[in-house]
Amino acid sequence: MRIFAVMCLVAVAGGTSLVPARDNARASQSVSSARPTTTDLLRLAGEQVVAFGRDLEGIVAREAYVQTVRQWPASVPKSPGKGRLIEERHLRSDLLLVHDPSVPWQIHRDVLAVDGRDLAGREARLRQLFSAPAADVRALLLAIVEDSARHNLGHIERNINIPTFPMVVLHPENQWRFEFRDRGMVAESGRAARRISFSERGRLRVIRDRNGRDVRTEGSFVLDGVTGELLRATMEPRAADLYTHLEVTFGAVDGVPRRVPVQMWEWYWQQGSLRDRYVEGLATYDSFRRFTTEVGSPRVVGPPD
Repeated sequence: MRIFAVMCLVAVAGGTSLVPARDNARASQSVSSARPTTTDLLRLAGEQVVAFGRDLEGIVAREAYVQTVRQWPASVPKSPGKGRLIEERHLRSDLLLVHDPSVPWQIHRDVLAVDGRDLAGREARLRQLFSAPAADVRALLLAIVEDSARHNLGHIERNINIPTFPMVVLHPENQWRFEFRDRGMVAESGRAARRISFSERGRLRVIRDRNGRDVRTEGSFVLDGVTGELLRATMEPRAADLYTHLEVTFGAVDGVPRRVPVQMWEWYWQQGSLRDRYVEGLATYDSFRRFTTEVGSPRVVGPPD
């Protein structure tokens, strides 16, 4: 099983498709309120990822996304806005969760406005998507995502800048690619949580660079200590000439059955003529709602082409 994102950064479907794990209603029965083992917690986290795509099918969220180019500071950024501002762009988008068994965590960005200027065709795109035959949905989504990516600011191409991307690591079909270590208990959102670090092992990587070379990824998750629910995720893909940091916070939202992304912070720095600057993004998410038409929610069937 393999799914790629390319760190220049552009995602491509590759090899065999990811297939979601079978629905396992026994998860909550198998773990008591006592602290589960790391293995049990990761199993539960994987089941949560699969359930995320199933339970949030047809959900649309509003994204307020500020992308900036900044001067590289004296040390690696640990929080947003550390470098001197060089350039700025404001994007307002809808994020769509469309059921696709090959990538149940995947969210698709549809940019609605750039720097306060509305883009045409949004309602027509959504209605076409949500009424299309299943065979046409993937092509329509790809067109929306590719069109939206052209609005990214900066000199680094990328498409891992979606808040659910870290879920690919926790998916049951991908956990074998990573070495996980329990870093102990932490407090997060008023919950007793566990911090689990991960590092990619072997040669089959989930991210590739612009030249098709595998890129090693490491990072950490903060998981609910009993249920395995994802509370916070950090990913740090590293290529020979490119450093990346992606950090996502998940929160409870009224009317939504599972915790969803509420903030994403990212930055990218690349060796070369522009190494004195970096690209940064800070996004927040709200207005979660379920898009409905007389036809219903769009679904993708079958593996990727």
